[in-house]
Amino acid sequence: MNSLMWKRLAGALLGVALMATGCGEPVEKVDLNAQLGNLSGDADTKISALAEIAKMGAEAASAVPRIVPLLDDEDPIVRRTAAYTLGTIGPDAKAAVPKLREMMRTNDRDQATAVANALRAIEPATVGDLRIENVAN
Repeated sequence: MNSLMWKRLAGALLGVALMATGCGEPVEKVDLNAQLGNLSGDADTKISALAEIAKMGAEAASAVPRIVPLLDDEDPIVRRTAAYTLGTIGPDAKAAVPKLREMMRTNDRDQATAVANALRAIEPATVGDLRIENVAN
C-alpha cells in the first residue's frame, strides 16, 4: 500500500470510530426539571421521561429521590426503566440500592435483569457473580 492509501484507510477508520462513539453529533440537552415533572404522568409519559433522564447519566444524580419511588410503580415497564435509569446515573444512585436488592426477589426475568444491571453500575460488589436464570424453563 502506498502512503495515500494508508492515509485514506486511517481517515476512514477514524471516521468509523468517531461515529461509533457519537463524536461529531450534536448533544441533545435534556431539561431535567421538565422531565421530573413528567414522572407523575401516565406510564408512557413516565417511561419517556426516564429515558430522557437516562441520557444525562451521572448529571441526573439530583433526580434519584424522584426516581426511586417509580421502582414500586404498578407498571412493570416503568419499574424496569426506572432501574435502568438509576443504573445510568451510577454510584450517585446508591440510595436506591436497598430497594433494588428487594426487587431482585422476583420471577420476572426482565425485572431481575434490569435490576442486576443497575446494581452492577451503582455498586458492583452488591451483585458479585450473580446470574439470572431462565425462569421460563
